[in-house]
Amino acid sequence: MPAVRPNPAVQSTAGTSFEASPSFLIMASGNKLSVSAERNLRKTLDLSLMEWRVLAVLAVEPAAPPGRIIAIAGVNKAAVSRAVNSLEQRKLLRRVAAANHGLRTHLFLTAAGLRLHRRGEGARMRAESQLLQGMTASERAQLIALLKKIMRNFDRADQAGSA
Repeated sequence: MPAVRPNPAVQSTAGTSFEASPSFLIMASGNKLSVSAERNLRKTLDLSLMEWRVLAVLAVEPAAPPGRIIAIAGVNKAAVSRAVNSLEQRKLLRRVAAANHGLRTHLFLTAAGLRLHRRGEGARMRAESQLLQGMTASERAQLIALLKKIMRNFDRADQAGSA
């Protein structure tokens, strides 16, 4: 990321240095990842980022209910519902009502959904490799550990009602 240069004509009273703010750096990185992923997914697979997230979860956890996708992706129910409806219309996934709970739905990728996920997974892995280029295995492990810690902090704040 290019260094953020302050404008000498503007005096900040906020006291925030963007380069030293973890929340800014995380949000900016997330935004860049999302924009790039959305553009590449549209171009190569004709999928939205949310549709890809649904496919990715179901490829790892077949039969996951929508609530599980919401929890993993950290998005709202409406976004997952729209993506599921779109993928179902395109015959990339199917819904099955739970045998013991008529209102609960389990989601499964169809054969076409699995093929599409496999096509996209190679591109995702290449993009991730580029993103982490120059990091040692130890630095990658440390980054993952720190990001997991941040995610746990979000979960705690969410449960406390302050996120």
